[in-house]
Amino acid sequence: DLAWMMTFYIRFFYIYGSLLEIKSLLAYYLIFRMMESSWFVWISQMNHIPMDIYYDNNLDWVSTQLQATCNVEQSLFNDWFTGHLNFQIEH
Repeated sequence: DLAWMMTFYIRFFYIYGSLLEIKSLLAYYLIFRMMESSWFVWISQMNHIPMDIYYDNNLDWVSTQLQATCNVEQSLFNDWFTGHLNFQIEH
């Protein structure tokens, strides 16, 4: 895993290092990572918002998962932005 991760950083600094100075390159990287993490949180949490689950019912795993997730309203933006992961139950 470490070797695979290092190939990303080597390629990143090799490609963008010739275009940007080190301060700009690090700023670009940090801004990109902040935007990426915001996108990830939006995608992964929008349909995993906790819903009412009653553990005393002794439901099977699939039924519990269906109660704990929800689909998000379909729209052109949501479909594109989430890569159709807004349909969490079907996903």
